Amino acid sequence: LIVSIRVLGLQISSLILFAVVFVWVLGSWAPPGCCWGVARRSLSVDGGRRRTFCAEFVSIGACAIATGAVEGVQFALVEGGEALSIKAMGLADRERKVAMTVDTPINVASISKSLTAWGVLAFLEQQELELDASVRELLTEGDLYDDIFAGADSTIRMLLSHTSGLSGASVPVTPATEPVPSSTDVLRGRSSVPRPRLQSAPDGSYLYSGAGYLLLQKMIEDQTGLAFAKFMAETVLSPAQMSNSTFALTRQMSGRTAVYYRADGRRREPFHLPGAAGGLYSTAADMALFLALYSESDRKSREEIIPVVRYAALLKPAVDAIKTDGRVRNIQYALGHYTYMTPEGTRMVFHTGGNPGLRAIYVVPLDRDAGFFAVANNDNGSKVLAEMMRAWGEHYDLTLHEYF
Repeated sequence: LIVSIRVLGLQISSLILFAVVFVWVLGSWAPPGCCWGVARRSLSVDGGRRRTFCAEFVSIGACAIATGAVEGVQFALVEGGEALSIKAMGLADRERKVAMTVDTPINVASISKSLTAWGVLAFLEQQELELDASVRELLTEGDLYDDIFAGADSTIRMLLSHTSGLSGASVPVTPATEPVPSSTDVLRGRSSVPRPRLQSAPDGSYLYSGAGYLLLQKMIEDQTGLAFAKFMAETVLSPAQMSNSTFALTRQMSGRTAVYYRADGRRREPFHLPGAAGGLYSTAADMALFLALYSESDRKSREEIIPVVRYAALLKPAVDAIKTDGRVRNIQYALGHYTYMTPEGTRMVFHTGGNPGLRAIYVVPLDRDAGFFAVANNDNGSKVLAEMMRAWGEHYDLTLHEYF
């Protein structure tokens, strides 16, 4: 039943009035404590539809913050190789009332592996090596490899695709005020987590392992003589213009990075993670530049990092089907990212990231020339990111995998 009301002598449907107000709220309202970022680049085609699309993301984030589900959120929407919208809202530090901005550094956890994969392929190009090269031959400490793999042979491709058979042990989390253990220390068991071991034969079976990425990190350090963070800065981050990102959290950056919050509200201070597996600190603005590398509109930037043939290898699935929650799902793992085909025939590339107090995700539909990234500094961020994913999928008429 539509009830009419009289305003200044005009009959106006309350339903229409509500719709007008609702659209205005989505487009202009921000709760106290929000800090709206400004996109570095914008697009004008279909402006009205896109403004509504972006406003829906703002509404989802604002609602989550207003209800206390999360403290802060950053997100980036990319289309045509450019930023459609980059925004931040809420608080990076609840107790000190520090606003979350699009340039607030925040750990993106296992999303680091995606950028590490780009770095490894760039390293292979520099060294004129192939993905199936033996890792042992590229480590200066052969006994370290032998202690872990007990005679089994593992390749670079296996480590990148989590098919080396290495244990899925986590990597150590170190407070930002303390030194981060080296890749060698972690691999030799001189840290707070057990030394990685071969859990199954390197036969192509999927077994997620952060330790495998630490071996890749050590390989690069041994062969180049550079700290992994410096190699990645020179090889990937700088060409991608990701000037506010790093694989080594500095004292200066730790003073302005986001603080993390557990689901029960407990505060968790900034922390170090060993670089390759989960140590990347980035921002929504920088992650938008990373997503643009997958765009055919930004091939020049992409090819400054890896050539066409290496990029094709990056995207090629190495694992046919992944079992999660005891179920075999239509998800594959390529090099540094997950991938699957939607019912509409679109190849999706994505990775998630999670540590105590933060949740992150990025998704790229390869034939739609678009991308989405979001991060929240609270354990409850998964729910917010899932809602944003739903809105993003609907906008592009994509059926999202049940994984999300």
